[in-house]
Amino acid sequence: MKIIVPIDFSQSSKIGVEYAIKVAESLNSEIIFVHAYSEGYQYAGYGAIVYPVPDNFSSYQKLYKEKMLEFLENFPRLATIKYKSMVAPGRPSDIIYQLATEEKASLIIMGTEGAGEVEGYLAGTTSEKVSKDVPCPVLVVPEDLETFGLKRICLALDSDNLKPDRELKVLADLLKAFNARLFIFHFAKSKDEVIKEQEIKNYYEEFFNLQNISVHLFSEGKTEDKITGFLKDNTIDILALLYRKHDFIEKLTELGLRRKMIFKSEVPVLILK
Repeated sequence: MKIIVPIDFSQSSKIGVEYAIKVAESLNSEIIFVHAYSEGYQYAGYGAIVYPVPDNFSSYQKLYKEKMLEFLENFPRLATIKYKSMVAPGRPSDIIYQLATEEKASLIIMGTEGAGEVEGYLAGTTSEKVSKDVPCPVLVVPEDLETFGLKRICLALDSDNLKPDRELKVLADLLKAFNARLFIFHFAKSKDEVIKEQEIKNYYEEFFNLQNISVHLFSEGKTEDKITGFLKDNTIDILALLYRKHDFIEKLTELGLRRKMIFKSEVPVLILK
């Protein structure tokens, strides 16, 4: 398994690296660290803010390679993990997409500073854009995350994706490697919808070859509010969402659940492709 970890030398990057190391150790994975830079400007975090780079540097490539090496020296546990690093000029989301495609990455892990609803609606962040565009799953880690538990994972579903149309290998690997408990959160379209809880439980026990599964049904209120409350009440370590494309009108009228949770969630969000 190959895990790509974008680096911008911020606090959110540090959190992303620490989380990636924990995952890579358990999944016996290779980590590829990448920093994308714009010549003449340095990105400040995963948002849209930039500031000038001093003109006395003759080689941007050399500069950022040195910064990358210096940054990674802060993580001694990397000595036991197979990894490599690279820097490249260009827009971060484009470089990450290209690298994920070329390396056939299994997972991208990246920290995020988050964003308010207005900022997210108008511009978004690199982490949100990457979670939408890349061909592999993306795990977005909040920069203020204090604990790195991987024992309680919530898979949030609704009536349109109750049974997944993909294998969910990354989620299956995490469940197995960390002997994690899986919480199925299902939000029905209406309170009149009939959902057979035991049938769902049986399906996912067979799907993941896992017995430690519980099913929780909800039908009223805002989906994101119900999920947020559920995450807190059950001390969830990771929220997993199935990626779905939204139609043009929905994009214009509201933020999708994926974007809302990436910006607001206090726990890492795993976008499954």
